[in-house]
Amino acid sequence: MALYLFFAGAAFARGDIVVHDDLGNSVSLPGPATKVVSLYAGHSETLLAMGYGDRLVAVSQSDDGELFPGIPRLPRNFDPESIIALNPDLILSRPMLEGTHGRALDVLRRTGIPVVNLDPPVWTSLFDYVRTIGELFGDRGDVQVDLLARSIKRLFIMAETRREGGKKPVFFLETGEKGIRTCSPDSWAAGILELAGGINGASDASPLREGSPLAPYGMERLIGITPTLDIYIVQQGAMNDVTEKSVSERPWIEILRGKRILFIDERDLSRPSVYRMESTVRRLTDFFFSEDR
Repeated sequence: MALYLFFAGAAFARGDIVVHDDLGNSVSLPGPATKVVSLYAGHSETLLAMGYGDRLVAVSQSDDGELFPGIPRLPRNFDPESIIALNPDLILSRPMLEGTHGRALDVLRRTGIPVVNLDPPVWTSLFDYVRTIGELFGDRGDVQVDLLARSIKRLFIMAETRREGGKKPVFFLETGEKGIRTCSPDSWAAGILELAGGINGASDASPLREGSPLAPYGMERLIGITPTLDIYIVQQGAMNDVTEKSVSERPWIEILRGKRILFIDERDLSRPSVYRMESTVRRLTDFFFSEDR
C-alpha cells in the first residue's frame, strides 16, 4: 500500500515562487508548477505520494512505468528538444546529473525553463526536501512537513507495538556483494530499517565518500559482527545483482547459519521515496517481529 499523506492545492495563489536548491541556486517560478519533468525516480515517486502525480508530463527511464501509465519515460541520454516540446514549467533534477547531463540541462535553462536540483533526501534532510517540493507546487511547506512527521510517528508506534517490549533484531544490510558493502549509517535505507524496529549491526561503517549511501565493510568485519546478528538482509537490484540461489551457493554462507535472511528490492529499501516508505516499513516490521522468528 502506498503512502498518500499530503494535501495538494492548499495554497494555489499566483505569484513568484523562489526556492534555493541543493546547488545553492536561487530558482524562481512565476507560479505553482503544473507541468513537471522529473529526471529522478525518487522525485517522481515522492510527487506521486504528495498528490502531484497528475502534474508530471515526463519521468526518468528508471521510473516504474506501472506507477506512471501514459507518462513518457525519458531515455538516460535524453534530447533537450524532446523535453522542450512538452512545454514544462519545471524540471526537477538532482545535482549528480549536472556532471553527466550538464550540457542538456544548460540548453533547457537557456530556454527559460526553471531547473531545480534537489539531492535525494536522507533522514536529516527529509523535512527540508518535502517543504521545498510543497512550495514549488504552491502548497504550504510546513503543512506538508507536519503531515509527514505524523505519519513517521505512526510507523514508529506501530513497530514498537509489534515488538511488545521484546528485543530489537540486529541486522546487516548487504548493498553490494563484492567486498561486502553495506549502507551508510545515515542513509535512507538505514533509517527505514531502524524505523521498522531494527538495530544496525554495522553502524560503524563509513561511507564510500561524503554523502554516499554505500559503505565498504569487508568479510573480516562481517565475520566479526556475525555472532551479534539476528537478520542478514540482501538488497537486490542494479547495485547488487544477486539471486537467492547465488547467495545460497556462496562459499562463506555457513557463517550465516542460524540467521534469518531477507531478500528485498533495492527500489523499496534504498530509493529515497516517500511513496514506498509505509509499505516497506510495514513489510520489514512484519518480518522483524513475526511470530515464527
